[in-house]
Amino acid sequence: MLTSNCFRFLSTGFLILILAAGCQSGFKPCPYADSGAPEANAGCLVTRGDDVLVVTMRLTGKQSLPGGTTDPGESPQCTAYRETLEETGVAVKVKELLAEMPNGFQLFRCEAIKENPLLNTHDWKEVSDVSWRSWLSLDQENWRYPQWFEQTRSLIRENITGISKQL
Repeated sequence: MLTSNCFRFLSTGFLILILAAGCQSGFKPCPYADSGAPEANAGCLVTRGDDVLVVTMRLTGKQSLPGGTTDPGESPQCTAYRETLEETGVAVKVKELLAEMPNGFQLFRCEAIKENPLLNTHDWKEVSDVSWRSWLSLDQENWRYPQWFEQTRSLIRENITGISKQL
């Protein structure tokens, strides 16, 4: 009896330890915490040649740039950094502010820290796919925010470095 109770106790304790370890994000603290900017929802425009980093939303199947809602006390740069890492698995350097959308969403130019980062969402409840997409393949009807598609596409075109920039 004592052995089975001890085993049950140890098994339960081990399971709790594994679950607790899995709940910690493992993300490094945001290096942009002291920007002094007011809180704002934000995201990243990350390009690679003619391609742009895009997420596909699980509920709608619509595509967008990585980004999302700010946490209390978080700078827009931290929001862009954290949301991009959560949604795509890509650690980025947050550069300059490219645009502020009519709803206050701030879009930053960001660079992937690794040259060929592994794409892997940590936000599987919201994001169904992460991919590098040609900016030419993006479609307004399949865009999460179609009202800002043309502005977003222009920003993408200005920031790509591949040959199709000439088109």
